[in-house]
Amino acid sequence: MAAKTQKDRALTNKINERLFPMLAAKGISSIYALSKSINENAGSISKIKRGMSDWTIEQLDKIKNIHGISIDLIFGAETKGKTEFDMRGVKLRKVPVLGYAECGYPAVTWLDSASKVMDLTDSTTLVNPFVLIAKGDSMRPYINPGDKLLCSEHVEKVKDNTAVVAVFKSMPDTIEANAKLISWDRRNKLITLYSINTKYPPTNHLEDEFVKIYKVNRIIRDVK
Repeated sequence: MAAKTQKDRALTNKINERLFPMLAAKGISSIYALSKSINENAGSISKIKRGMSDWTIEQLDKIKNIHGISIDLIFGAETKGKTEFDMRGVKLRKVPVLGYAECGYPAVTWLDSASKVMDLTDSTTLVNPFVLIAKGDSMRPYINPGDKLLCSEHVEKVKDNTAVVAVFKSMPDTIEANAKLISWDRRNKLITLYSINTKYPPTNHLEDEFVKIYKVNRIIRDVK
């Protein structure tokens, strides 16, 4: 198996860009301090920081539990808890819940019509928004099973390392899709879909393999 290139680790590099400044703000300003605090080998953490290796879910969980910095916080996921808000003057939009997006191998269950709707804020400017419910573990802990993904059509091509739901061409009357992070080689019309869980390798596709690519605008997680 060929070694991963720097581009293959675009997701790890994106995590590093946001994670290490957050750690420094908490007083963890060196690789040694971080590795000691989470009981990991300093050499391993150094390789990750230099883009030579990937984070494991276990390492990210340690950082979350010890330092309070989760993947949700790094990527700005929205958590929906029990806090009550004053909704006066807040515009709501009814957004259909259309089915389940598989965070793993290409597959999705789409309902023929929306079985329910969600009243959401900050969706009034989105083009044809809809909600999918995440399944599978390839994007954990960024996207967990049961998370609700607020998606919409995107006029321009989405930026690299953005979460998307990519809808593949498939058999007649069927649709396959993936919830992934995207890297787009526009010159060669190639798209790479990435997972956070490293047991799922990146997959490469031609642009014409897709029916549509939707942007994931928000991740909504219920806290019990």
